[in-house]
Amino acid sequence: MKILSVGTFAKISNTSLHRHWALEKNAETVDAIDTSAKHTSLWYRIAYHLFLWGLPIKLPEGNRENARIKEQISKNKYDIVWIDKGVTIDASTLAFIKEKSPDTIIASYSPDNMALRHNQSQQYLECIPFYDFIFTNKSYILDEMKSLGAKRIYFVNNSYEAQFHYPHTLTQEEIFRLGGDVGFVGSWEEERCRSILYLANHGIKVKVFGDEKWKKYNNYSPNLTIITGGLFSEDYSKALQAFKISLCFLRKMNDDLQTTRTVEIPACGGFMLAERTTEHQNMFVEGKEADFFSSDEELLEKCKYYLSHDKERRDIAKAGNQRCKDFGYSNEETIRHLLDIIRSHQ
Repeated sequence: MKILSVGTFAKISNTSLHRHWALEKNAETVDAIDTSAKHTSLWYRIAYHLFLWGLPIKLPEGNRENARIKEQISKNKYDIVWIDKGVTIDASTLAFIKEKSPDTIIASYSPDNMALRHNQSQQYLECIPFYDFIFTNKSYILDEMKSLGAKRIYFVNNSYEAQFHYPHTLTQEEIFRLGGDVGFVGSWEEERCRSILYLANHGIKVKVFGDEKWKKYNNYSPNLTIITGGLFSEDYSKALQAFKISLCFLRKMNDDLQTTRTVEIPACGGFMLAERTTEHQNMFVEGKEADFFSSDEELLEKCKYYLSHDKERRDIAKAGNQRCKDFGYSNEETIRHLLDIIRSHQ
């Protein structure tokens, strides 16, 4: 199998790159086209906001990706063109692939809710009918995507990168620097912030690694530690493991029922306390492989309980890690499953 893989590959922590690695493990030849821009241009930001306001404005390319795709298609025969999100890929580029190489399958994967405008682009909307397969980790958007022109769309759970998310042997310095009683790694959102402040107000020590919006809570409480600037490379994986309790909040603006941290926390060997959803409960046995909450009061109660039950907490973390392996939540196994779906229709 020969695949042309298109996505943003510039950062080692980017899940698009992790899926590219998984493609390389599942195919004989994988050529890459990196769509990463060196920086987000002013015109990109303007075009994005014009599109959000309802205008059919296209986003500018990051790295000549459309011309480069056409060049590769003109020189090589591919079984699959795999496009990760692809908000700057033109419909004319996909039409070119169909004309030059009609047997080539064009597949789309996105980790975002592509039925919502803030995740789309004018190019993406125009490209939807050209995709032979669309893969999504949002189970609830299948009908909406079909109404936008999707031919075949399949739901798949989130996945983790085995080269990046795995249990480490942590030093005491790493446990002190990256860990704590309760921790969260992620951007500010109103609901998750409110829950974290609730914990701090009730005596739970919480450490947050987040974006600049968290800064205003720097001196909120002696129970709350805010560290901005993000976590990169191994520090991210180590932090998820170093916290006694790693919180998993869902992004409300995307209507998430699961998120990448749903699998990354257990894959790193961390104890996950996540918002209760049907998908979370399907992926991990509640109270055995992870635990869940549906209110701030329940969140507080479970934090208190697990902070005082070390062995039970460690046993659940271990079982959650094993679940990730046994049920094939890794990128490599997930991508293998998606490629099998494609093969089954050929």
